[in-house]
Amino acid sequence: MASDSPQNPPPKRMSLMASFGNKVFIGLILAAPILATIWFFNFLLGLTTSWFPRMFPQLGEKYNIYLLQFLVLLAVVLFFYLLGALTNYFVGKRLYGIIERIFMNIPIVRDIYKFVRQLCGWVARSRTNIFQSVVLIEYPRPGIRSMAFVTSDTSPDLCRGFTDEQGNQLPCKNIFLPTAPNPTSGFFLIVPERDITKLDIEVSDALNLIISAGAILPEAAKKQQGDGSLLDTIDSLANSASQNAAAKTK
Repeated sequence: MASDSPQNPPPKRMSLMASFGNKVFIGLILAAPILATIWFFNFLLGLTTSWFPRMFPQLGEKYNIYLLQFLVLLAVVLFFYLLGALTNYFVGKRLYGIIERIFMNIPIVRDIYKFVRQLCGWVARSRTNIFQSVVLIEYPRPGIRSMAFVTSDTSPDLCRGFTDEQGNQLPCKNIFLPTAPNPTSGFFLIVPERDITKLDIEVSDALNLIISAGAILPEAAKKQQGDGSLLDTIDSLANSASQNAAAKTK
């Protein structure tokens, strides 16, 4: 008599399907950074130069459209370079001041202009790295440490509430405590120096660690575990999956 128990699918077929799915996933992961970079460059190229062929359609018919866009992009970059170089001279600063006053006197436009100016100012300051160092502070309760950034020394007037056992005022640091995974928001804290533990890692590595919620390790830790390349990550995941599959068959 035939058995009424359901038959399991052949293990070999399931293994082939799992292997095929894993290979597709690995190919997608490896191609994603390259495709994303190409897409972003193409988007930036279209954003800055797509207006040119529409204004001069006869040139678009005569010459290659991508060559024209690339030449226009070079011209735009050259324009920004000349604009930046011009501000080193009195005439350039004077001209920029006049244009800025014009925008600041237009009722609705001035609000937009002020917002964009503040945003650009923050980006310009971030190039010089407003974070001095990466530290650990005791937060949100004793026994738990949070990663934060030192922005500057705290002025003595703001440190009056921090004293040692002898009543002497303690030096403090201005601390920015970011939130994860969005480090653009956070808390401004004033912390005594004695309660700060300095970390020997780069600010960029710390930001990657915060954005990834601890998944992306700093470069120093990567060197201890390998070079941290994407292929090494794929190999590590594949080995882990193989070990899990072997454990399930036992």
